[in-house]
Amino acid sequence: MGGRRESYDAVVVGARVAGTPAATRLAEHGWKVLLLDREPPPADTLSTHALFPNTLARLAELGALERIEREHRVNLVEYAIRTFGHESVGRFSPIGGFDRMAVITRPVLDPALLAAAVDSGAETRFGEKVTGLLGSGSEEDPARGVVLESGEEIEARWVLGADGRVSTVARLLGLEKERQMRAELAFMFTYWRGLPPSDRFKIDVIEEGSLVWSPMEDDLSILILGLDPELTRGDQAQRQRTFVAMLEHYRDWFDPAWLQRAEQVGGVRVAPEPMLRGFFRQATGPGWALIGDAGHFKNPSTAQGISDAIEQSLHVAAELTGPEETLAGYEAYRDERAREHYEWSFDFARFAKPETAEPIFRGLTADPEAAQNLRDALSRQLRPKEDVFTKERLGRWFSAVPSAS
Repeated sequence: MGGRRESYDAVVVGARVAGTPAATRLAEHGWKVLLLDREPPPADTLSTHALFPNTLARLAELGALERIEREHRVNLVEYAIRTFGHESVGRFSPIGGFDRMAVITRPVLDPALLAAAVDSGAETRFGEKVTGLLGSGSEEDPARGVVLESGEEIEARWVLGADGRVSTVARLLGLEKERQMRAELAFMFTYWRGLPPSDRFKIDVIEEGSLVWSPMEDDLSILILGLDPELTRGDQAQRQRTFVAMLEHYRDWFDPAWLQRAEQVGGVRVAPEPMLRGFFRQATGPGWALIGDAGHFKNPSTAQGISDAIEQSLHVAAELTGPEETLAGYEAYRDERAREHYEWSFDFARFAKPETAEPIFRGLTADPEAAQNLRDALSRQLRPKEDVFTKERLGRWFSAVPSAS
């Protein structure tokens, strides 16, 4: 059925971390922008929640961090990783005044970014599902808007799909997944209040998988287990038993008895292995673009999804508000930014083998410069192969013979 037809410069499908920064910048340049999302904020989503200094600097620049700090205590923490007993702890090289990271829940982060977009002049529509596109998105028939479930048509010069890994916009455009990758680990995570105070985002890697423990905002903490995908099966009660049982592997630094004195917030959440498979999709075409997980998905083990979403969003807005209003350079930018980091995220999400991981992390721990480089790769100042795990370093680390004693 037909309905009234409104017209915008850009319709952004998805009002979370991938969509709102572009909406903010476009509106600041005088564009008429509509943010659409079928789920009203604040909405939760599966996420590592990790924000490295580069992303904290962007949040400050966008005005979102100030909004968060008005209502919440943001706990800045150092990054610590221990693999087979070899631990590296430290801060990041400063970016925008930030040399530590933070972990913030999405129902806190996303509304802050949305508020910045609204304050810049973007309009919003929530609780309405996109079911079609105006135009096929081809050279002969460029995308020129969206169709809502009600039948209402909304015209726009640009349709920006920022609607996640299972993107409706990508499906309507008929885009295939390319360069797919998969890892070995699945993830289970829980939120807690009342765990002992900590000033670290800590990862411990053993043969059975990994455990992340970090403060979040206020008095909240998160625990994330990387484990065999078979262990994520079962109902909520079974997953709870599995989660607590797996913590026994890490009791030399995380005492499972702490949970008895803490309050669990919500149940065990699961990211099964099939959900974590990586891909690229075509990034842009006539009248449309995909931003964030809609166009490219890394494994969350290196916690780069939020950073990529925000940076891509800002890049798209900058290109569109340039002298030619084109996205000709966007896909090359996205793919170059992902270079090495895409593969590294899947290397990070495999079971660690002592014969390879132990020499690497023994060497990393003994080399402060390399450890700093690792942290700065996470904040996207360096690349993992070119700058951290170089051929020279790996050769040196593997040739070192530890004492037999």
